[in-house]
Amino acid sequence: MPERNLNFRIILFFDYWKERYQFICNLDLNKYNHEANVLLWTALDALSNLWAENLGKEQCSSAGKRIIFDAFLACYGGDLFQLVSLPDIWGRIDRKEFKVGKTELTNDILRNLLKDIGGRHIPSILEARPTRSISDDWSMDKIIVEILKNCPQTNLTQLKEWLTFSRYGSIAYKQMRSAYIHEGRYGKGTHNFKLQDYQIKPTYRSSIYATPPIIGFGVEFMLGVLKRCIYEFELDALTLKKDPVPNE
Repeated sequence: MPERNLNFRIILFFDYWKERYQFICNLDLNKYNHEANVLLWTALDALSNLWAENLGKEQCSSAGKRIIFDAFLACYGGDLFQLVSLPDIWGRIDRKEFKVGKTELTNDILRNLLKDIGGRHIPSILEARPTRSISDDWSMDKIIVEILKNCPQTNLTQLKEWLTFSRYGSIAYKQMRSAYIHEGRYGKGTHNFKLQDYQIKPTYRSSIYATPPIIGFGVEFMLGVLKRCIYEFELDALTLKKDPVPNE
């Protein structure tokens, strides 16, 4: 396909998604919050799958939908989607959820490190009161560095695969995308309260060391994420000359 025609095809494709984004923005979010969430998460889901079939194919060639969704947000959604919810890790270890698919954490040293990573401890009365902030969480890279200092024989591939299920994008897939699409509501591990800075970041409604965590992804914040994903995905497609349009 000639480059000019390819560029036109790519631009036309993303203009379609920009219109979908603008339609959601024009909704009265106080009245149509449910509808906005359904449309938003469906759009992100569709874009992530189209990305995995093309630009993200090498990275997500054999990954499940939840991992694809998380990888897409980690790629285009901004630095916040590099973060891993430490309370989600603690809760999974407490529940002995050591296995995800074919990945299993069999190393007892590693399990013990993850159980308390990030300074987890039994909080005092004063410590138990404050609500957790996303600034209390760590990036996956920081977690891996910390683990390797104390358990250098760790299988990094397995650790990354296991940790991915506690990263923000993966949690959002389960608690928001899947819950809205399959149950018509947000999940039990999230909330829709308008807490401080809910328009610009995820917010916790659980205390610093509480498990399982309750973390919210406000539609106002996620609209900004959707816009960023559309424009960044388009830029990559044009730069790399990759056609994201699905085959007829």
